[in-house]
Amino acid sequence: MLSQLRQIWAVIQINLLSLKHRRWTSVSGCVAIALAVFVLLGALALDNGFRHELNNSGASDVAVVLRAGAGSEVNSSLDREQQDMLATLVELAGKPGKPAVMSPELYINVDVVKKSSKLKANVSLRGITATALQVRRGVKLAEGRLFQPGSNEIVVGRGVNQEFEGLGLGQQLRLHGTNWTVVGIFEAAGSVFESEAWADLRVVQGLLNQGNTIQTVRIGVGSPDQIAELVAAAKKNPRLTVDLKSEQDYYAAQAKESTDLITLFGKPLAVLMALGALAGALNTMYASVAERGREITTLRILGYGRFSAFAGTLAESLVLAGAGAVIGGVAAFAVFNNMSSSMLGAGLSTVVFKMSLSSTQLIEAAWWAIIIGLAGGIFPAFRASRQALALGIVE
Repeated sequence: MLSQLRQIWAVIQINLLSLKHRRWTSVSGCVAIALAVFVLLGALALDNGFRHELNNSGASDVAVVLRAGAGSEVNSSLDREQQDMLATLVELAGKPGKPAVMSPELYINVDVVKKSSKLKANVSLRGITATALQVRRGVKLAEGRLFQPGSNEIVVGRGVNQEFEGLGLGQQLRLHGTNWTVVGIFEAAGSVFESEAWADLRVVQGLLNQGNTIQTVRIGVGSPDQIAELVAAAKKNPRLTVDLKSEQDYYAAQAKESTDLITLFGKPLAVLMALGALAGALNTMYASVAERGREITTLRILGYGRFSAFAGTLAESLVLAGAGAVIGGVAAFAVFNNMSSSMLGAGLSTVVFKMSLSSTQLIEAAWWAIIIGLAGGIFPAFRASRQALALGIVE
């Protein structure tokens, strides 16, 4: 047993030391695997960053109220009658010394121009009242001031301020035929709210000829348990046709809907790249076996067993796969981790977020590379172990 282990180790060393004589075929196989790892980690970084952005945006003690069946704010509509019934519900939900807070809001998409591509993209313009800040405790004004009620002034999130043109402090832009002035920039602990612009609710309603109609109501309560009480109370009123859930659950559902799309398109692309890398690995290892035919035969004549040839070839494939995983992983981490990106959310407006990679995702990509290395090396390794001695001598 010890003798066979020594043989295997000796063959592995010979194979690895001979890589410099087959540098170009080895490099091509390694690069193919590195590219597959790079693409996979790019998709995972996009998914992870977007999911983290939305999951960090919801509060467990704030309820989001939409029209029944709307699914998202952009599809919702609440008239004056629904708002009055909700106001009564909010009054009843309050506790002594801690009344519930109701924030009526109007949510629309507007066109702005991206700094990087100079192309138009949708950004959320949210009409709010003073109570909006009471249900968003993580929001703070970083520059400038809040808008004056009744004016064509807006405040913008840090994300859209950095990503789009015309949204700098003091700049003017034209939205829906009206000139607006940016008077403040706010931060929201990296949440999805930093991808929005806010203006006075009544001004936005007048801009869209909406009258008293809004799209969503946020209700700040004292604890998550009170949201369950609100849901139960709303169900008792058949005239109140709304869906009510915690803000945390609402954004979790939005995150799942959008990240499912990333998975739908990103993972198949990664699989295609993996198949290409597998083809490259097979080509590299078959070429390696062909070039080392005389060497393998010589080792067999000297008494080295078939398994030694098999193990040496498979180890070479795994080493190349490991090198590809390291190169692809380091490159992906350097390029994607903490990279600013943007994509359409479920409400069809642009969400600005930071892509991110976790150790779990890096390990997942490494396993992909190992599997590619095993699949790409096992058949050439079997061929090496079964190579006829006469064929090697002729070569």
